[in-house]
Amino acid sequence: MQFNTFDAILQSGETEDEAIEYLHGMVWCECGVTTQSIGHYQFVDSYEGVSLYYNYAGDYYFFVDDTES
Repeated sequence: MQFNTFDAILQSGETEDEAIEYLHGMVWCECGVTTQSIGHYQFVDSYEGVSLYYNYAGDYYFFVDDTES
């Protein structure tokens, strides 16, 4: 699936709670966005136009700009 992902990701070792805390604390307007095709993902949470997903094949969390059309 195609996503408009923010350039910030959290590598393995971060917990889901830490990823959610990062989602709520980051200033997303200061982070770049790239369109990427990503598979093997699971939705985790959403906050103010940004969704958090976990890529279980790569063991990392990524953030999606839900405001982009």
